[in-house]
Amino acid sequence: MFKGFSHPKKKAVLEDNELTTGIVQHPVTGLWQTWISFTGNDIQCITAHANPDDADRVTKQMASAWSEGKYKTGEEVTAFIKSLPTDAVIDPLPQNIVMQLSQQALGAKE
Repeated sequence: MFKGFSHPKKKAVLEDNELTTGIVQHPVTGLWQTWISFTGNDIQCITAHANPDDADRVTKQMASAWSEGKYKTGEEVTAFIKSLPTDAVIDPLPQNIVMQLSQQALGAKE
């Protein structure tokens, strides 16, 4: 009997409708990438910037839009994310950095 492959579902540890944001410098490109997490386990990079102040501004913009409930549908959220300024395409982060960001997001909850 074949059951297939699946990843275990990670339990959300942040409250419903809670968002954690931050910036991290990519170890290869040197660009500052903005990231978001809704559970503490789902780190997603959104934009990349040469200047950390620009990245910080974008994280504040994302957090503000989320806390104000400006975007209700998936289409609205997608359009908002696409409208954010970025200097480059984001590059995947090494797993150890993703794990550190996850711990940071979870630590923000405490």
